[in-house]
Amino acid sequence: MDDLPLHPSAEAAVGIDGVVRDLAGALAGALSGADGIAAELLDRLGADLLPGAVARADLLAAASLEADRLGDVLVRPEHLVLGWARATGSGLEHVRGELQGLMADHAQARYGALRPVPRADAARPPRAVLLAGVPGTGKSTLAEALAWRLRAPVFSMDWQLGALVPFGALRLDNTGPLAETNLIASSARQLQLGLDVVVDATGHRREARDRLRSVTERLGGVFVGVECVCSDEEVHRGRVEGRARGIPGWHETVSWEHVLRVKALWESWDEPHPVVDSAVESPGSALLGVLAAVGA
Repeated sequence: MDDLPLHPSAEAAVGIDGVVRDLAGALAGALSGADGIAAELLDRLGADLLPGAVARADLLAAASLEADRLGDVLVRPEHLVLGWARATGSGLEHVRGELQGLMADHAQARYGALRPVPRADAARPPRAVLLAGVPGTGKSTLAEALAWRLRAPVFSMDWQLGALVPFGALRLDNTGPLAETNLIASSARQLQLGLDVVVDATGHRREARDRLRSVTERLGGVFVGVECVCSDEEVHRGRVEGRARGIPGWHETVSWEHVLRVKALWESWDEPHPVVDSAVESPGSALLGVLAAVGA
């Protein structure tokens, strides 16, 4: 493919010389704080990840490929950073992931700035209930039972991701940020209208849980986070390997190795919260406990 045209800020950064020797310095001088995404991406990466020198033509070709991969029609400063990593072989997947995380932060901050829609007939604040846990701990079963009792929608990470698969929208670098942003967007609108919402997600990242809490409270709602576990590993593994969830576009189940990877990534909760152990609690008992925590 032909190289995509340069955005003026990217053109100012690379200049006309045949070799670009200091991308971080060039971007800093060209942007002067005008482009938040590229400047923040550089801050996250640090100068050590942008070593060496790259021929201008090679940099623009690599940046053009990265811009096209992201569906853009111009090469922007952040694409130059991706292109540098691609051309130098210095942690491209890491840089891609950092950019997607940064874009998700910006998008989610906009939902965090929403204000509630006043309703004179509102009887109580809306509630956002997060059912979090690694795969196979019973969070989806509990989320759906709770939604029936609350007459609230369930926003499931897996159902939302499954809908995107036929369009080729998911990649290694964007699946997590995209999933979290979709859940925030769906939940924020319901809460803004004064309606309850149930969220079914792994919730293993502390930042993601805190973000949902923050959005909920800013919109005048009450947040309840519930951690779902299964203390019997044999029971847990049997559930994971024997289930067929029937989610269009998504996996019927995951491997036990995937469950262990998510467990290893789990970030502990800093505040008191209900914990439901599906190895020792019946679904009915777990539901009653969560309803009590929600105040329903």
